[in-house]
Amino acid sequence: MSEELVVLRGGSRDGESTRVQQGVRRLLAASQAPGLLEVYEANAETEDLAGNTQAALVFVHAGQEPIGDTAPEMLHSPPSSDQRS
Repeated sequence: MSEELVVLRGGSRDGESTRVQQGVRRLLAASQAPGLLEVYEANAETEDLAGNTQAALVFVHAGQEPIGDTAPEMLHSPPSSDQRS
């Protein structure tokens, strides 16, 4: 399965970019707030990112959710080397 470049807008991960499997439209990321997850959702917009030939899909901050029973492998934490400067 192919991957898509995405950039996160809003929340504690604003400006970070990463790659997700094609078709992903909702992303859960670890939050700076204890016990919460950052929720990002695709909004059908794209944005050019420096150093990339491919336009990134924009995922906007949709709020936070309690971590609850979410398995750790379901969280997405973009690697620090893939962040936008």
